Amino acid sequence: MALSIKIYQINKIAENIAFSCCAIIMDMKYTKANSKAWDWEAEHGSGWARIVDEEQIRKARNGHPEISVTVNKAVPETWLLPHKGKHVLSLGGGGGQQTPTLAAFGCDTESADISRVMIERDNEALRRYNLEAKTHIMDMNDLSAFPESSFDAVISPVSMNFIEDISKVFGEVYRILRPNGTFIFGIANPAIYMFDDEKLAQGKMKVKYTLPFADPVSLSRKELKKRLKRNDTIEYSHTLESIIGGLTAKGFVINGFYSDGSDFEPIDSFLHDCYLAFRAIRIDNR
Repeated sequence: MALSIKIYQINKIAENIAFSCCAIIMDMKYTKANSKAWDWEAEHGSGWARIVDEEQIRKARNGHPEISVTVNKAVPETWLLPHKGKHVLSLGGGGGQQTPTLAAFGCDTESADISRVMIERDNEALRRYNLEAKTHIMDMNDLSAFPESSFDAVISPVSMNFIEDISKVFGEVYRILRPNGTFIFGIANPAIYMFDDEKLAQGKMKVKYTLPFADPVSLSRKELKKRLKRNDTIEYSHTLESIIGGLTAKGFVINGFYSDGSDFEPIDSFLHDCYLAFRAIRIDNR
């Protein structure tokens, strides 16, 4: 009986800690925190906010687009070539890279990103290279501004880890894609979220967190406040079931896949498949 009471008390303490951390995020909606964080990242030299060079635009204009949805590897050209002249959405892909490249390749391009500064980078790149695309400051949780069956393809770099409920996003992408439309996106392997960030910065591997990881519940109140104060993003690891099963449950068929490293040796030496890239097709016979 005493042991049962003790376990109950421990569980209540854990629940209170989780609730307290969630309350911090509720005070500042996590999407607002991530919008602010990506504004900061863009203004402080993030690799995702460096406008593509003229050579990359030249290649795209000549029919050889190069874009990435993971850290290092380029999306296979065969995944992109069918979309020349088609209506394509760069989702969470602001920063002056995917959007101008797709526009230079000849896509009817639109870009949607939650960060004002990342969208500004897109607009700057479009002006620099005399390209046209529509840009939107938009939360990918709500794509209601786009009618059903609007796009032939949706392409998203590693943005899903900044979303709490990817099932909702998958549903929105399915809705705005035309039948047989293509969804190309990158996402982190959930396993990389097991490790202690501070130890990794020192080149050491130490498992610290259980999966699935979510900043609002996996971090202590102190750690979460610290992260928000230094303009870090709020992230979610998701699970392989929610990623792969979530896609198929919404009506997608996966017909392309590759993995990529993290470009950070301590993790890459331990885990080869740090980032995952999917190509999925919308079908209607669910």
